[in-house]
Amino acid sequence: MNLMFSALREEDREIVLDQCMDPLLKIGEDGIPIAIQMSGLSLEYLAKLRPEHLERLKILIQDDHCEFIGNGYSQVIQPLAPYEINVKNQELGMQCYESILGLRPKIATVNEMAFSSSSSESFIQTGYTGLIMEWNNPYKTHPDWDESMRFFPQRVNLGKGAEADLIWCDTILFQKFQRYVYGEIELKEYMENLKKYKDQNGALCLYCSDAEVFDFRPPRYGDEVSSGGEWLRIRKLMDAVQSETEGLILPSKVIENYKEEGSNLLQLETSSQPIPVKKQDKYNINRWALTGRDDFNLNTRCYRIAEAFSIGDPNDDDWKKLCFVWSSDLRTHIENNRWEQAQFIISELENKWVNSQEMRKYLVPSHDDAKPFDIKSNRYFSIETANQILTLDTKKGLSIKQWSVEGVPLLGTVPHGFFDDISLAADFYSCHSVIEPQGSHKVTDLVQIEPWLAEDEEKHIVGMRLKIKDHVFEKVYEIDKSNNTFSVNQTIQLPKRYRALIRSCYFTLLPGVWDMDTSFYKTALGGKEPERFRFGDAAIDHTQNLNQLVSTRHGLGVTDGEIQIGDANNSIIFKHEPSEAALVPHLQYLPQKNGHYLLRLIYSAQELDETFKTSDKP
Repeated sequence: MNLMFSALREEDREIVLDQCMDPLLKIGEDGIPIAIQMSGLSLEYLAKLRPEHLERLKILIQDDHCEFIGNGYSQVIQPLAPYEINVKNQELGMQCYESILGLRPKIATVNEMAFSSSSSESFIQTGYTGLIMEWNNPYKTHPDWDESMRFFPQRVNLGKGAEADLIWCDTILFQKFQRYVYGEIELKEYMENLKKYKDQNGALCLYCSDAEVFDFRPPRYGDEVSSGGEWLRIRKLMDAVQSETEGLILPSKVIENYKEEGSNLLQLETSSQPIPVKKQDKYNINRWALTGRDDFNLNTRCYRIAEAFSIGDPNDDDWKKLCFVWSSDLRTHIENNRWEQAQFIISELENKWVNSQEMRKYLVPSHDDAKPFDIKSNRYFSIETANQILTLDTKKGLSIKQWSVEGVPLLGTVPHGFFDDISLAADFYSCHSVIEPQGSHKVTDLVQIEPWLAEDEEKHIVGMRLKIKDHVFEKVYEIDKSNNTFSVNQTIQLPKRYRALIRSCYFTLLPGVWDMDTSFYKTALGGKEPERFRFGDAAIDHTQNLNQLVSTRHGLGVTDGEIQIGDANNSIIFKHEPSEAALVPHLQYLPQKNGHYLLRLIYSAQELDETFKTSDKP
């Protein structure tokens, strides 16, 4: 029961409690076992708005007719938030459950079924022993799994020796449940579908999703209104399940009754799907990172406040506010007044914790001593130090022609014609930006520019500024004189927020250098320690779009701003500051028959889906 559901207005919460929570409690009061999951924040609203419902819930729990399932104070997408936030969110949630309900739940749902093993360790750290996670998407990328595992609790590997009990929910089953409740299919058809499991030992989760969508529709649904009687249909279904099957049991009983039959220790993620998410492919990590009303800016501001918290002494109220503004519900179809309320709260936190001097560090530095560079006779020019050479292309927006360390070329441009595959017949540059407006031509910085040069005791500095139409691109390289490192500071100024992909920076790793048999990438996905994935033989393309509405399917949280790509002998560490720009890196790895491969790391600042909102603000 989510009273923070994005489309709800403030005044809708009491309606939801009367039209959705009340009939749900009645089902439990009639002796049918149910499990109810609420965030700490939703539970606070329940206690405030309908204390009588809260008392009924307590009695149901005491009488073992209901099991309470936790998920933290706020519904944070853990693979997109730093570990400290995830742990604090779970701690605050436990405090709410204990103070309001007098209990500490042992089982939690993974928020939005957006899973990473390292971020889920925060559940274990705060006292949970079991998790509820979707079966369908992890199973899709693990063809070696026995399908019968879905009927039994398993163990999930959370890294560094941490494990938890795992109960599966099933998207197809819960969507079938919704179709019945909404009158799209009848009870007979629903029960016929269940009968195909009648000879199967184990347990099935019939429903693990929103309860606030039955006999209630928020204004976002337009002309779609509830015809009423949906909870009566649910009750009929429950009665049928109780009489025609072995009956319903609580989640903890699933673990207790079937644990011996399903004790496999599973890794849910893969290199192609590093963050499994619920339901169909339009639900992916970019949904809460780079779309919505302005997810990118909201996440950046959250990271900035979290950074300030790390060197300060925030109280529980500060932490609750930060967890609130990191909620997934603010990042999709959020109702307008609640969006404005969230903007007020995050501005309040910024005013308290992030001063104006700290804000200025996020601007591109100026270099008053910069000198123009004559490019009439030199398309390429190189900056050379003791161990590295960076060669830049002035006809292609100061993109990288080649970066070599100790004589070994690592990053740069793979030219047209390198690959035999006609679908890869293009130039693959590095350190350039691409904006792809929906239904229009691309806007890029891959044009001839006039660079400027500067230098100080520690580094060489090269930069450029370019205006194309109403877009301004700025780029500044700083090449360290003593270490094998360089940085690139890029900004893109747009006239307004419009429907477009914004891939702010590409890095192309040069083929022939890396041992792909031992190649890997490693990054933090909301956990204390980074997670490591092997590339293997199969293609990985996090940039692949689903359709014209949904621009991509996967991505990486990189919650400490660092991703490492390498093999058994060498690696490159890419770093960015989420508190400056909460970018989402996407990997593209396309192995070829002749042993060549295209390997790119692509930082995205904006993606598209049905939650995306335009704005006239720049």
